[in-house]
Amino acid sequence: MHPDIGKTEDSYEKIAVLSGNVGRVLEASELFKSKNAEYILLSKESRLVENYSLESEPLFIYQYYINVLINNGVDRNSILLFGDNKNTYEEILSLSKVLKGKSSKILLVTDRYHISRVQEIIRHFDLLDKIDLFAVENNPEKLMTKRQIQNYILEYFKLLNFYLIRLDINIIPPN
Repeated sequence: MHPDIGKTEDSYEKIAVLSGNVGRVLEASELFKSKNAEYILLSKESRLVENYSLESEPLFIYQYYINVLINNGVDRNSILLFGDNKNTYEEILSLSKVLKGKSSKILLVTDRYHISRVQEIIRHFDLLDKIDLFAVENNPEKLMTKRQIQNYILEYFKLLNFYLIRLDINIIPPN
């Protein structure tokens, strides 16, 4: 992991949060307040969350996250959706379009186990000078649970896949 992870500025105009789990959203709502941000950029992931309450319909994951942000003190007008994303690569690609031509940095919130792959994708899109990373600590007790091991193994293979796809693109000449 890059040594500057966690070194953040005192304030940001925008805090971006990648989809994946509600812990990222909760941390983003706290950073929104402590970093005096004007906006939260929220990935518009169209995956449905099953709602087991009989009187309500299923929600898209981003709708659920909006509710979490509002319940944690973020005004709805401060929440901006970006992209129509299905994975981390698409989220960073969508963010690159939002950041094109902008000079101010954003703070991007994701999980500690996710940060290495996010860094590589940010580097791929040449956004290292536009994005600071904030790693959410999912395991403050430093205990290796079954879930933690699964997360790290999955991220390892996703990072390997990212490298292999990039290698494939660079080796195979276009038709």
